[in-house]
Amino acid sequence: MKTSKTTLIDAPAATVFLWLEDNDRLRQWVPNLIEDEPLVETTEKVGSKFRQVFLENGRRMEMVGEITEFVENERLRVDITGKMFDLDADYVLVALSATRTELTQNTEIKLKGLMRLFAPIMFLMSKFSSSDPQADAHEKLKAMAEAEFQAG
Repeated sequence: MKTSKTTLIDAPAATVFLWLEDNDRLRQWVPNLIEDEPLVETTEKVGSKFRQVFLENGRRMEMVGEITEFVENERLRVDITGKMFDLDADYVLVALSATRTELTQNTEIKLKGLMRLFAPIMFLMSKFSSSDPQADAHEKLKAMAEAEFQAG
């Protein structure tokens, strides 16, 4: 299942990028993320690994990820692996001006095991659902990045 979301943010790309790569900031806008810790850090960032824990319906879901592409203030791509699915999240930033950034998140989710049987149902549910977790997350990120930039 693939999704894409683009958001315009009234803050410089450098400020927006901090909200993608900083563990403390990430926990503030990614839904249900309660832990985010580095496991292996490389100087060039690509190859760095991390562990994340999400709290979904009262259950902890642990995932391990790796940075696969990194261009500071322009692109961050991560592959994240869990028991039920794998996730490829690609964040692309375009500086439209010194104070305005376009953020696009392209995500591909690959369900595993029995979860694959539910893929068509999950796809239909997402199409007809009134809630959009990705859009909600982007709105949180937008508000926080803009507030940080305005605060100076």
